[in-house]
Amino acid sequence: MDIAVAGAGVSVTLDNGAFRSARIALSSVAPTPLFLREAGEWLAGKPVNAESIHAAAEMAKAAAKPITDMRGTADYRKHLCAVLTRRALESAVEEAR
Repeated sequence: MDIAVAGAGVSVTLDNGAFRSARIALSSVAPTPLFLREAGEWLAGKPVNAESIHAAAEMAKAAAKPITDMRGTADYRKHLCAVLTRRALESAVEEAR
């Protein structure tokens, strides 16, 4: 049986080098999937650059409420939230361009 340790999904709309809108969600790091409205709203209007993406990834890390179990520690899962959110945002930006 495969069970996720952490997951991140994003959707972005770009406008002239800035995020027009963004939606970010996390899975497997809380009792139910987390929709990170605040992080998406924060990205809106920000330039599409590494600093903005990093800040949103850190917001995702802070929002995660994972548990420690046999699949990984809570700290490891929080770290994964930042990494997966950053990667998902970078991929979504490339697709949107």
